Amino acid sequence: MDFAGRITKLLIAGSVTAGTLALFSATAMAGTADYPSTGTFGVPNNTGQAGVPSQAFVPPGRTPVQSLQLTKVMPSFGGGGGQDLELRLKSPSGTEIPVLSIGCTTYPNTSAFTISDNAATSIDTAAFCSTQLPAGSGKPTQPLSTFNGQASGGTWTVTVVDIGISPTLGTWNGWTLQINHANPTITGSDAGLKVKKKFAIKATCDANCTVKTGGAAAATTTKLAANSPGLIIAPATKKAQKKGKGQVTLTATDETGGTATASVNAKTIKAKPGK
Repeated sequence: MDFAGRITKLLIAGSVTAGTLALFSATAMAGTADYPSTGTFGVPNNTGQAGVPSQAFVPPGRTPVQSLQLTKVMPSFGGGGGQDLELRLKSPSGTEIPVLSIGCTTYPNTSAFTISDNAATSIDTAAFCSTQLPAGSGKPTQPLSTFNGQASGGTWTVTVVDIGISPTLGTWNGWTLQINHANPTITGSDAGLKVKKKFAIKATCDANCTVKTGGAAAATTTKLAANSPGLIIAPATKKAQKKGKGQVTLTATDETGGTATASVNAKTIKAKPGK
């Protein structure tokens, strides 16, 4: 096992005491990601409220929902069959809301509209049907902001319901969940280790992150699992080696493109004069 591996093991075991948390500046930017549903299907007539599930999956290790919308919503109903359509959205935590309660008479097979709290027209109105199909946007029956702050990872489900007004059948061609994820956070502290010509920093990111060092440390890249403390070993710059200390910049990028930065005061073994 190499040096970093041995020290990481000690950190996890609690045998190494971390230094005082030293954050002097921090910035963050949220990331947005699309999660398409899988599978298409014909919609049976009169499904009952149990409906037919259509699912999209968000991998673990991503930050909570800051906001979300449904894009590329693709029902196809002709001959009056669309008035039967109802849609509900359910989060991995079990929260479920209606997002479409009054269907349009017809949904063309080119339908790919958006359901968003920012839309100007309610999706449950004739105005949506006449002006926003096939690829406009509509405000949901209940606000999608209901999900703000919830954990994002797991299976999200749109339940497709046919209430049986018309015998004309339709098809469901899928949808995409678009999440504006909350800003990631990165925290760090001097790990309390004296490593010649290098800094040892204990860091934690609240999402699966790639962390790059800068400032008083040369550029290195370390991957951190969400909410799991890890050890970053980064070579000190020549100036920092002479001083035996410096301010190390940590820049974390999560899997959705969200970023966070923090600065940590850290120490290394001071170089002897002339070395």
